[in-house]
Amino acid sequence: MDFKSQNKNITNLLKFIDQCGGSNKLEIAENIMVSPAALTKISKKLLGDNILLEKKNVDENGRKKNLLIINYDRFFSIGVLIEENFTRVIITNLKNEVIEEFKFENSYNGDFEEYLNALLKFIENIVEKSNKPRDRFLGVGVVMTNEFIVKKSLDLFKEDRFINLKKAIMEKFAGYVFVETEIRAQALYEAFLEPNYKNFFLIKYGEKRGSAIIIDNKLVNPAVAHYRSMGTRHFIVEPNSDIYCDICKKKGCFDTMVSPKYIFEEILKESNYSSRIESLYKNMDLNEFVKRAEAGGIIECKSLRKVAKYIAILMINHNNLLPLDTFLLSGKIFKSSLFLSYLKMFLQEFQLGEVHENLIVLDDKIKKQELVASFLPINYIFYNYHFTENLED
Repeated sequence: MDFKSQNKNITNLLKFIDQCGGSNKLEIAENIMVSPAALTKISKKLLGDNILLEKKNVDENGRKKNLLIINYDRFFSIGVLIEENFTRVIITNLKNEVIEEFKFENSYNGDFEEYLNALLKFIENIVEKSNKPRDRFLGVGVVMTNEFIVKKSLDLFKEDRFINLKKAIMEKFAGYVFVETEIRAQALYEAFLEPNYKNFFLIKYGEKRGSAIIIDNKLVNPAVAHYRSMGTRHFIVEPNSDIYCDICKKKGCFDTMVSPKYIFEEILKESNYSSRIESLYKNMDLNEFVKRAEAGGIIECKSLRKVAKYIAILMINHNNLLPLDTFLLSGKIFKSSLFLSYLKMFLQEFQLGEVHENLIVLDDKIKKQELVASFLPINYIFYNYHFTENLED
């Protein structure tokens, strides 16, 4: 499958109809900027393939219109979210609405083959339970969280493991398999949910950390092939650091320097491992840490400034390389006015441009994180109209 040879008119048509819930041919042609003749040809094919349906509608002025709507039950998608302790498998329709869901415990103790066999079994079970024809499944989206990769199976970062995972699922089920990290998959879904976000850099910071870049509605891979599956989490932000990362095997990477574990360890060092400070930070989470900073805690404010500095460095460096319009900030910490003021201060300090004016703090629109996985086949196959055979019934 050549994912570069998409039909952009079909992509634009399907996305526009999804966003407006249905539209007539004249409005579609005007909005996606194609001629009426071209639109008629496209819509005829999509209607023939049962991708689109016609719906009669009467507007507020009593005028009758034929609307084109998407047949969201034409195809289905499988999403697999691999967390630290559990794997969640869902089936969705083209609207990415959950039809079936299942959760099982990751009790394979680091044995990749054992885990893979368990995953295949549970995908098989949920497909059978759904009673949907096999040829109606577009494919499988597999998303791995940072916690799973770091704490359960560092070997999954090896390229051959990704290949084996994809091959095993493809042999078992029709369709294609897409493997991504959680933050990169979220960025792709955010671009779909909010079309106004064009070329952007998504940064997530909190219990889950990471970043991803979208240019022209496509994920941008880091220049170094080894970091392809890691997004930009391991970009070096502190060259003089002596803190070594177990994953990227380098010192001073973003993921290490902003991790709460590292921050709290630095605070303990500065206090000479005071028993009072050690007791205080033993079970502290990031939200409580931010609250202490907002209440005027000197140590906490100092550490929070460091995190803001490293995020600013990450943003500035990528903004200099890529045509970014917007920076999307995801996580409770960005709702802190104190933290945002630190971040804007460093952005202004490091660059003369107005990057600090292009910040958008996201509200959490994604209610189930598994949806970022099931959206992968919908995005790459359905909205780009990559089907391998004649769809006419």
